[in-house]
Amino acid sequence: MDERTDDRGDGLIPDAAGTAPDGTPAYLAGRHAPEGSPAHRLHLWIERLHDLMTLYAEQFVHDAWEHDYSARSLPEVEQALLDSCSVDDGDDDATPLHIEAVAAYLGETLLQEAGGRWDWDATAGTDGLPVVRPDPALGHPPVVPLLVVGQALREASGQVLATAARLLRRAVRARQREHPEWWPRQVRTPWVHAGAVHSACRTPERWRNARMVDYLRWWAEQAGGRDRWLFAPASLDAMEALLRQHFRTVEDYDRVADEPFWITAAWYVGQYVVHNKGALWQYREVDPDAPPGTSHAADDPWTGSVFVSQRLRYDGHAEHPWAMLREAVAGQDLREIVDRFPDARPHRVRTGRGTWPEQLWDQARPEHLTPPALPPLTDAESAELAAADDLGDPDWYHNHRLDTWLAARRDAFPAWAEAAGGTPADWDFSPASLDRLEALVRARFTTYEEMVAAKDEPFLAGAAWYLGEVQVRTCGAVWRCRPQPPTDPDNPYDVPMVEAPRTEPDEDEDRDEDRDDEDDEEYVHLCDPPGTLRALLLNGPAERLRDALEAYG
Repeated sequence: MDERTDDRGDGLIPDAAGTAPDGTPAYLAGRHAPEGSPAHRLHLWIERLHDLMTLYAEQFVHDAWEHDYSARSLPEVEQALLDSCSVDDGDDDATPLHIEAVAAYLGETLLQEAGGRWDWDATAGTDGLPVVRPDPALGHPPVVPLLVVGQALREASGQVLATAARLLRRAVRARQREHPEWWPRQVRTPWVHAGAVHSACRTPERWRNARMVDYLRWWAEQAGGRDRWLFAPASLDAMEALLRQHFRTVEDYDRVADEPFWITAAWYVGQYVVHNKGALWQYREVDPDAPPGTSHAADDPWTGSVFVSQRLRYDGHAEHPWAMLREAVAGQDLREIVDRFPDARPHRVRTGRGTWPEQLWDQARPEHLTPPALPPLTDAESAELAAADDLGDPDWYHNHRLDTWLAARRDAFPAWAEAAGGTPADWDFSPASLDRLEALVRARFTTYEEMVAAKDEPFLAGAAWYLGEVQVRTCGAVWRCRPQPPTDPDNPYDVPMVEAPRTEPDEDEDRDEDRDDEDDEEYVHLCDPPGTLRALLLNGPAERLRDALEAYG
């Protein structure tokens, strides 16, 4: 299958920036599609993913959770889900959201592993489900994350999510054996990367804490005394009276709404909802590049300021606290405004069946998932799959790009040695042989620019490998290379390098709790062999290749 062909049928594979070849931003095609159509449902799913991920990071994992969409995180994700649902009988309001959030996290992790994009499969489940379509070059069928999560709940083995990642990794490795420089291409999901999630989680927490300090230090006393402001229903009447006392019109309120006193007053009403209605503080940062009318665009009403939301329930409500005060100034009863938020339900009380996406839960729950979502594997096949992949991050020291390059250089070494005026035996990888290599390079090139232009030619590639191998064999250095090609193909640092051996920490130093934090990260010497060769001409005759060995001590 051609790598530019999308088996969805539209023939468009958006690039890493999220733009299709025809200029259409990825995932926006369904924005104005008929409601209920697959394209529209995909758009709704993409719009919700950022909120699902912030919900997952805030509610369903511990504080130290590394939200990085790595395959190694999946066993922990699955075990936390099994623990949460171990006594679930369908009555816990948060369980469906937990299932959906895990499915979203799994989908984003699979996209990191195998590239591709989110899509909507109208044939999945009873009414269509979101799917992950891996990079078409893999020829791998789509994965339905919600059904995989359902299978994990049904089997309770703790290995289902990891198996989904391992199956895709196996397909990627198989293709990379034939195409060593190929790497899966992913369409980035807007606002789902870990940095955006962490920012969205921290911002409302910092804002809330700062307002709490203001409330405790000065606001409550200035507003009539702490006894009036204890988050009881009567305090809403007191807030309404305070507003009536200071403002005759909405315009009067708008002029001072950004002053510290009224910001803290808005916080109080929001915190009342958090205390009494089971809401949470939320924030969405404005993205200047977001198309108008989409999440995170400047014209979206939920971006740019904190708000409170009952996000753990589908019949919940959300409001900006400052807007609630504004309505009260306009004449609306503040208690009625607050009562738009449904009362917190007693734990584990079932409500009536909702609309999409709540209707997906029957597909995700174990008792409704008869066929497996993943290809059935024997115990031996599962064990072999796990043994071949420990789900670790891509290894900079052993990966297909580096291993292929090193193998090619070793195979080409006899021919390179003869072209360099000798035999493989003459080039013995000794420190003294670097003088001969240096003389050879200076004889072939007269300027730095000439070497840059010839960086991909066999002679310099072989010379760089030889220089690195001398350090490996003489000084114990190790080769390393970025596992994944960089987005910038002209990145000058995307070359195999050699790294000095890491020293084992001294036991006495480990026990020294008074040492500076700066000493915790030990300096590790790196050598860029192609750059070191070019430096011979850049720095003049004083530059010597032997100097590369002195850094090892």
